[in-house]
Amino acid sequence: MTVRPWRLSAADFAALARGQGGARAVRALRLARRSRTSLLIRMIAAAAEARPAYRLLVDADRASPSAAARVLDYPSVGAWATRTALALRRGSPARPAELAFVAAAAAIRAGIEPRVEFPPVDVLSLPSLGVADPASLAYEPLPEVVLGTHVVQLDGWAGGGVPPGLAVDRDADPERWRSALGGAWEVLARDHPGMAAEFAELVTVLTPMPSSRSGTSSATVADAFGCVFLSLAPDPETLAATLTHEAQHTKLVALMDLFPLLVPDRREVFYAPWREDPRPLAGLLHGTYAHLGVAAFWRTRPGLPAQTEYARWRSAALTTAETLLASGKLTPTGHTFVTGMADVLREWCAEPVHPAALARAAADAAEHRSRWQARMAKHR
Repeated sequence: MTVRPWRLSAADFAALARGQGGARAVRALRLARRSRTSLLIRMIAAAAEARPAYRLLVDADRASPSAAARVLDYPSVGAWATRTALALRRGSPARPAELAFVAAAAAIRAGIEPRVEFPPVDVLSLPSLGVADPASLAYEPLPEVVLGTHVVQLDGWAGGGVPPGLAVDRDADPERWRSALGGAWEVLARDHPGMAAEFAELVTVLTPMPSSRSGTSSATVADAFGCVFLSLAPDPETLAATLTHEAQHTKLVALMDLFPLLVPDRREVFYAPWREDPRPLAGLLHGTYAHLGVAAFWRTRPGLPAQTEYARWRSAALTTAETLLASGKLTPTGHTFVTGMADVLREWCAEPVHPAALARAAADAAEHRSRWQARMAKHR
């Protein structure tokens, strides 16, 4: 497998900083993440118990590079490779022999015999394919959702390895998800084609989460690049906004593989207008970039509720962008990136919106800050 360095043009970097980028820029981010996963797997292959599986993976790559790439791009593979490589480096318990599942999936996709020995597991899950019978390797395909010309898989992570802190709904009804996602995709494809194109380049897997009493739940995990964890929203427009939000996180995850944007500092925390808890600098950066995308989504949508959302999140994201710029914790590249965000947000904050929307957004922002301050005072 070839591991190559990746670069991003200045124009693409500037576009990403403004919350955009386009399909070409985000494709480069996706390929850079594949290169990272390949490098981690080569590190894992140094362990004796992983070498037979690595040889099979190389054979699959030679037989069909696209088949191997499909498996290497799979979110659970990236998560496993990161977790395993770090454990091996630290001398912690690790299971490098689980590379066999990755290699077998690539071999099956490449049309070659998946001759490899599997370590004992409760559920034999082949990434990008599905849960398989240990003897025959016949598998139950993961449900798919067709979104225009793009296809995503619904994956409940039956083989384990769910990132900490996340709940998965393994009993989700695929038809219900197809219907809901189809409505959201119609909103994106019709009204926000640029966002739809970026999402199609970035996201290959959706993992259903249980319904949330407080509204829609969603998350993007850095190591599981290409996967969005989410619960269904009450309407297509809200779900489309959620997909946009998580696509922004996915873009930033890959961008931060390529560029150090922050000076490491795990101690200082900051107010985030979209969270009830204080956030570290990296979390504030991620939230700012995600809400830049959310503001972009609502900016062109009709109606007073949409204008309220736009007014709320353009102002919130500008506030936190300015906090980041004043923190002294950005690298020179990070300062350039956040300046790009702040520039577009200042332009948007100068745009007129309906007075009622502006007033409602300001009231919501003030209420959130007061609630947050009261909570912080209580925990002091």
